[in-house]
Amino acid sequence: MLADSGIEEIDSENVIECIYDLSELDKEILSLLSGDEELRSSEIAERINKDQSTAYRSLEKLSDCGLIYKEKHNIRNGGYYFLYSRRPLEKIKQEARKTVDRWYEEVVEAVQELNGL
Repeated sequence: MLADSGIEEIDSENVIECIYDLSELDKEILSLLSGDEELRSSEIAERINKDQSTAYRSLEKLSDCGLIYKEKHNIRNGGYYFLYSRRPLEKIKQEARKTVDRWYEEVVEAVQELNGL
């Protein structure tokens, strides 16, 4: 079992979930954004049947992880809104590999520095 994730084995279905510590809601939103359309947070909240603030928190996490794009659009009479879309799958895979490679190097270095248990 992988730490506290509840995941028994890493496979193609859960590898991104493991790397980025995604919740069920995060995965649902990422799946919703897997098409070509861009959506506002209000549209996403409506489609997943959650409060907009709940959807927004998940969108911020996904954006911070680099899994989705967040594009600001200005409104003519003042104000703005954001449109969200998923990054291309190849870019997500590339970044995930870099993250795992970095972790590997850090773990190898930490093991090398072990002085006892």
